[in-house]
Amino acid sequence: MYCGANVYGPDKLKEELSVPSEWRGQFRRNFEHVLGMKTLTAKDYEGRTDIEFDSDDELFSYLRKLYDFLFAAGPYPEFSE
Repeated sequence: MYCGANVYGPDKLKEELSVPSEWRGQFRRNFEHVLGMKTLTAKDYEGRTDIEFDSDDELFSYLRKLYDFLFAAGPYPEFSE
């Protein structure tokens, strides 16, 4: 779920998710759960990815863009470091 640049990077992750699989379905459901329930904080995300956001709102804005990129043909999700 953390999708840090050191893990996959958005392009590689999108490539991996392009193949229908149980993993893809579970990843998407987990992602939707985190977006809907906001069960993650900017501090948690930073601790796992070394990507820092100033607030939880900024994190969730980025995660929504990432979700749209991965699953809804949205543009590449940019974030500020």
